[in-house]
Order: sequence, then structure tokens, then C-alpha cells
Amino acid sequence: MAKYSRSSRSIKETIDELTEEKSAEFHEKWVLGYGDSSVADMAVVAVAVENVSILASKVLEDNRIASYQEKSTRYVQFDSSSYFRPTAVMASKHADLYVQTADMLFATYEKVLAGMIEHYRKSYPKPDELTDKMYEAKLKARALDVARYLLPAGTLTNFGMIMSARALRHAISKMKGSTLAEVREIGNEVEAAAVNPAYNPHREKIQTILEGLVEKAPDEAAALNESLKLQIKGAPTLVKHTEPKPYFEGIQGIGKRYAEELGVAMPKGKDQPRADYVDEHASPEDELVATIIYSGSRAPFREILAKVTALDDAKKREIITAVQSRRGERDWLTRHFEVPGGFIADLLIDYGAFRDLQRHRVLTQINQPLGIDHGYEMPRDLEDAGLKPLFDKAMKDAAEAVEAIGKEHPDDATYLIPLGFRKRTLFKMNLRELHHFIELRSKSGSHFSYRAVVYDLYEQVKKAHPLLVEHLRAVKMDFKADFYKR
Repeated sequence: MAKYSRSSRSIKETIDELTEEKSAEFHEKWVLGYGDSSVADMAVVAVAVENVSILASKVLEDNRIASYQEKSTRYVQFDSSSYFRPTAVMASKHADLYVQTADMLFATYEKVLAGMIEHYRKSYPKPDELTDKMYEAKLKARALDVARYLLPAGTLTNFGMIMSARALRHAISKMKGSTLAEVREIGNEVEAAAVNPAYNPHREKIQTILEGLVEKAPDEAAALNESLKLQIKGAPTLVKHTEPKPYFEGIQGIGKRYAEELGVAMPKGKDQPRADYVDEHASPEDELVATIIYSGSRAPFREILAKVTALDDAKKREIITAVQSRRGERDWLTRHFEVPGGFIADLLIDYGAFRDLQRHRVLTQINQPLGIDHGYEMPRDLEDAGLKPLFDKAMKDAAEAVEAIGKEHPDDATYLIPLGFRKRTLFKMNLRELHHFIELRSKSGSHFSYRAVVYDLYEQVKKAHPLLVEHLRAVKMDFKADFYKR
């Protein structure tokens, strides 16, 4: 496909003369020699990533030009023994505390799941049109929506990802520069998977046939073997230049430094809005600087923007230069530079909800670090089911363990944070993306956590710009009416 840009020949003629040597020669010349990265877009790589933490999966899935499909926390019950054990913590005095806390969270997860199933069974009798199997499946799905708040971020998951070799190079660079040892290791494994022959379930059968042909027709068998190798080969000439990039690694640290210098602090208390539509008329320069600082802070975007607006041009230039001076020859600009950002939503949501909303990769997403500082969400119906004390104790004990382990292992302690704890993410979008975001995530069948958030966002935008969202099909949640619509 890439040769269309360098040849007048038809695709069939190109394929007929294709060899590994010619392919490598072409890529070495145009991709590596001339830096023609668009050629690498024509190689699509499918990678299955298994037994990695949810925390790591969010890092790997933070790439816009790709497709992902991950094990669902809403339909699949997770195994209580399947959680990541960071090497550094397991070799420290905190090993027992780490394991005990993870085991406690999973034990509570199973108790809450069972308790919520029984609560929903009493509250929602089986409709005549549902079979027993369908009814039980709906009860469990709704109960999993509540129980998932207890899953630690270190819970092991599986997902598939499909992306071009060009996007994969960028993704691997980010992985190799992660502060998490697990993510760095996954980056190396993904690179190895991408450049080696792909798994082929028919290969073993074909190999047996080839071995039978070797004695009868050795030349034909060798030619056939070479042809088969060409079909299943990875992308070794394309997935290169995957070294960690200081440009991407350092931006959060720069944001943190200036957040501390400007005195940007996280608000006290738990009554912060979960959705804040920031309709300030900021200049692109101010938006850029505020976005850089936001990524290294735990403060609301609105507060940061107010601080930045008051700075003089020299200080703003200093902050932008601190980021851009780290940019290498092959580095793309980061998402912080996607300004003006259009509609800006600062969302303070539980990590489980973020896990779902991250799928809107077309949007500009600027993440703040996951932590316990913002507290946790209380899932609906838990108190009515008599499970709130059990839930609160588990979350409190987990937070104490995170705090204790975090004094020596701040990054690895994050694996113990349950999905119910809240984090900030800035979502920027144009009007078309806003419609899609709200319409999809407010409709019945969506998780109650983010349904409430996006509908709140809709009402805030509607108040400011009623004409722009007059035809937006937002759906206000009616949990009881929607109970069986999933």
C-alpha cells in the first residue's frame, strides 16, 4: 500500500513481486532514511495484552489513533486472586499490607456483589417476558455496576488493541518512559510482539504438511515456507525509534512545579462539582499555560485559569518554554497544545467512570494523577441494601494502606486505590463531539455514575448556549424505568 506514493504500478503488480528484502529496503529508505512516517500508517498491528493491571491498561489505551476492546467490569466478575503485585513493594516491609489490602478489597467486592444481587431481586421482580437466565444476568450486571467501585486499580485485565505501526511507535515510547515499572515492561513486550511473526493458529498444521513435502519436493517446500513467512511477519522495519522521550515524560513534572509556585491548591471538602463547564473567554495562550499546569496538579481548571490570567507575558512564556525546550526532532506536540479547546469540561469522577469515558479518544483529554485526595463516590442503592458500613470500611482501610505504602513507593501504592476513588480529567471538544459524548453516555444502558455527570454537563452548556444544544438528545436518568434496558 505504501508504494502507491512512490510507484505508478497497480497493487497486484506490487504484491506479486513483493519479498522481505524489497520490503525492508523500501522501508529503510523512505521511513528511516527520509522520515516519511505516513508509510508506517499502512502497516496495521493487532496486539493482545493480557494479565496487566487496570492502571497500566489506562496508560496503554491513552492513544487516540487506535482501537481497543477491554474486559468489562460491568459484565464480567473479576477473579479475587488476579491483581498485580509490584516487585518493589513485594520486596519491602509493606508486602503483607499490600496483599492483605488487595485480598480485603476483593472479598468485600464479592460480598457487595452478592448483597446487591439479592437487593435487586427483592426490588425488581422478574418480568414475565424474561427467562430466568436473562433475569439473573440483568441482576448481576446491575450489581456489578455497584461492586466495581471496590476493585483495586491493580486488578488484572485483558484487552486487544489494533493500531498502525506509526501510532504504535509513539505508544511504545510513552510506555518506556512511564514511572511504572509494569508499564515499561509491557512497552518492551509490545514492541517484541509487533516485530516478530504473528500468532497463526494454522501455522502448526501447515508446518506438518511442509515437513511431509520436504523429502518429496524440497524446492517447492522451501518456496512455500518463505511465502508463508512473508504473510505472518511483523513490522520490524517500521516499529523503530521507540526510545523514551523526555518531552513526554517531563510535562507533568513541569506542571506540578508551576502549580506549587503559583500556589494552586486542591479545594478542601467533598462538595466539589463532578462536572464543571468552563465557559471562560480565555486567550489561547492562557488556556495552554493553564492546561500544562492542570496536568501536574489536583486543582480545578477554573482555579488554575484564574491564576494564569493574572500572570504577565514573561511568566507565561517561561512556562511554555519549559515544556517546548524539551521537544526533540521526532516529538509530536502534546495534547496540551490543542487550543483553543472549544467546550471545556472539568470532570471530577470515580476512576471506574473515567475508565469508560476515556474511550472518547477523539476528545482532548488532559489527565491528573490518580490519588485518594478527592475521596470516593458512594454508589447508588448501596445504603438501601444495608451495605454502606461494609463499603465505607473497605474504602477507608484501602486509603490508609495507600497512604502508608505511598510514603516509600508512591507510584506502586496507586495499584491499591479502588475504582470508586475520584480523579480529575479535562475534556475539551467541539460542538459535534459534545453532542456525541452526551448523547451516548446519557442514554439508558450507560453506567449510572457517568450518566449523572454528562447530564449535569448538558444542563450547564444548555444554560450558557441554549440554541447550540436545542436538538441534542440528552436523556435524564430514570434508573427504575431503565433497569431492564441493558
